[in-house]
Amino acid sequence: MQNRSAGWLVEEAMSPGQPALPLQTRLGSYELVRLLAQGGMADVYLARQLATGEHRAVKVLNQACAHDAEARAMFHDEARLLGMLRHDHLAAVHEANSDSGVHYLAMEYVDGADLRGLLAAAERQDAAISYEAAVSIIAAAARGLDHAHRRCSPDGQPLHLVHRDVSLSNIMVGRDGSVKVVDFGIATATISSHETSPGVVRGKTSYMSPEQCLGDAVDLRTDVFALGIVLYELTTRRRCFVGNSDFERMLAVVHGNYTRPTEAVEGFPVELAAVIERALALDPAERFASAAALFEALEHAAAVHGWTLGAEAITATMQALYADATEIVAADDTEPVLRSARVEPTVVAIPRRFPRGTDCSAIAAADYDDEPTRGRRSAPRLGRIRHAA
Repeated sequence: MQNRSAGWLVEEAMSPGQPALPLQTRLGSYELVRLLAQGGMADVYLARQLATGEHRAVKVLNQACAHDAEARAMFHDEARLLGMLRHDHLAAVHEANSDSGVHYLAMEYVDGADLRGLLAAAERQDAAISYEAAVSIIAAAARGLDHAHRRCSPDGQPLHLVHRDVSLSNIMVGRDGSVKVVDFGIATATISSHETSPGVVRGKTSYMSPEQCLGDAVDLRTDVFALGIVLYELTTRRRCFVGNSDFERMLAVVHGNYTRPTEAVEGFPVELAAVIERALALDPAERFASAAALFEALEHAAAVHGWTLGAEAITATMQALYADATEIVAADDTEPVLRSARVEPTVVAIPRRFPRGTDCSAIAAADYDDEPTRGRRSAPRLGRIRHAA
């Protein structure tokens, strides 16, 4: 039986009641088999290619957004960008097309789980994810992102691509030990046909960089910061930046308030902690200058501890967690996947609002990280708040 992968979850603000296409609907050469996930902008289906019988993940722009020019532009930009990327650690796009006014992307289908699902499975089984496996996963993701960051357009001009949405849910791990970075839906690049206005905030608040939270210009070091958060959470099994709302979590990011790995986990490897803390530097100039530099630092930490980076450790983890599973299902949204570190709350003086022009879109008091900032809503007017350090 094919898996029902959590990794293709579309991380848009949910829009209950949006009609999905009926199963067995044909889009081009694909037949929709099962709805995998439904989001605010797109729905993702497991689909079968009629000619070969192969399975694909087909991402469909939903009908509500099909009439929105910006949504269509972002969807088409994702297709164009993915068409320029060819790397073992990036999910491949096989086709971008439309059928009877329905816009869709046929993408590589990964038989596995995203990192959120992986952590959920480990939590349920009270199992450990080895440092060797965790570092192997993030090292592979860093290599994929470095490829994306360095790509040029067909005319040789740098794309200056920034994913902007690296998170637990957007890194897939296959049963075979493969690692894929997915969902370039809000990526920025020089070829983008839509342009994010200055001060507009896009992304998941728990994985934003400080400059992203403030609506400032971002570059590839924003993705390095997000990879640092994912590495932190994968190795500590704790939330990195905590708070009771997206607003509080953004404040924690901007102030650099998180529990250091060596304080969160007894015996945490100091070399790995140093990598994480440099990736999470508030000043982009103090972070790793590229995803490739992050990869090299992870290689060094692995060498110190005798960890072998690659698919073997990842495959062993997948086999241990899913040995008896014929179907890998999405993590229950109500299940606590990560624990928040027990820290004393601190009082931080904050401005009553973000800088002029900041769009704190769809700020929602979600308990987890999967609510992106979209839509339009004013930031809460707070003078002083209490939040976890």
